[in-house]
Amino acid sequence: MLSVYKMTHIQKINILTIKLNIGIFNKMVKRISILFVVLFFTFSTLTIASTKKHFNISKNGKGSGALLYSNDYRLYQNYPNPFNPSTVIGYKLNQSGFVSLKVYNLVGNVVATLVSEYKQQGNYEVEFDASNLTAGVYLYKLQINDFSSVKRMTLIK
Repeated sequence: MLSVYKMTHIQKINILTIKLNIGIFNKMVKRISILFVVLFFTFSTLTIASTKKHFNISKNGKGSGALLYSNDYRLYQNYPNPFNPSTVIGYKLNQSGFVSLKVYNLVGNVVATLVSEYKQQGNYEVEFDASNLTAGVYLYKLQINDFSSVKRMTLIK
């Protein structure tokens, strides 16, 4: 009878150890996926923004390359931030084109498409109502022609 007790006690310890290891693994997978999404958006924005079209380069090729044109594409930080339940996102277009403005969760899923249409150059603002979303950090991404920009916003409840 004593050996049966020791065996079940050891089995319980093994089951708890396995559950603990699975929990740690799941947390690591979530962290890695969030890191991947953030890095993806960061590098895609840097790669596209570093094209010569968006930088001040003179005809002889000796421009500074660091100053952006004043009439460049811009994605502004939402206001208010943090927000509950709605916020305003502004952007500026220096050329007309097909505009896409989408909101993503940190896993990379699209949670809202705010703009998906052809727009003329100018300044625009869009109100984003997040009353159906859970509290947390969200990313919004503007894409037009060969330009892309991503910013963060925080929803509190």
